[in-house]
Amino acid sequence: MMKQKDLFSDHAAAVLSDWIDKEFGTQADEIRKATVRKYREFVRSAPDYGGRKSPHVNQIYDSFLFLAFCSISPKNYTLEELEPLSFEMFMSPFRILGKLFSANHKWTMNLLSVIFQKSTEKCNAHAEQYPDDFKAEIQPYDKENGVVRYCFTKCPIADFVRKNHLGKWMPLMCNCDHTALQMIHAGLIREGTCYTGDVCDYCVVSENNPLMKQYELVRNQDGLLVSKLKKERTL
Repeated sequence: MMKQKDLFSDHAAAVLSDWIDKEFGTQADEIRKATVRKYREFVRSAPDYGGRKSPHVNQIYDSFLFLAFCSISPKNYTLEELEPLSFEMFMSPFRILGKLFSANHKWTMNLLSVIFQKSTEKCNAHAEQYPDDFKAEIQPYDKENGVVRYCFTKCPIADFVRKNHLGKWMPLMCNCDHTALQMIHAGLIREGTCYTGDVCDYCVVSENNPLMKQYELVRNQDGLLVSKLKKERTL
């Protein structure tokens, strides 16, 4: 499925190709070709994010590939049916990371804070030249309580989905963040995304952090997982 001029990753292409084989059998080649045609249509209509220079090249173009498949698929999938595909395409490396890192260790949370800080700097430096790409903000690491707070203030995927009326599939590309962080024994407290509001927030803590007990994870009416403060019981 991968062509030299296409910007989606080999990994995402291979995962999707295997899924199409299993789901469509003798129709698989036709579905693959239709997916790539729609993907290239999406790319032509999208702004310039800097191509392979973008720090988020995989996130953006793998998402376009996923959305292309969703758009042309002859099967009317539910969100739940496509959750395994979205996770494998976007977040499966976290299975390996979960064997190496645990957010229950302070040094892992320290490392996450550094990674998010460096990512923010790289993201915003790139956005100065390519303003349609991601933009981010980060708060100082709360080392005492083990809390990393980070957010995207601009998400090109949300912008593209909104412009092209593809909102049905947006939760699949957001919800897998929760599953990915759970694999490194972390929890994500997220009250909204760039698609539903002004920012996509990442409040990342260990799975045993007391802050996690203050929230419950619920699906909104569109299928997006959001964190809600638990109501205090009254007598």
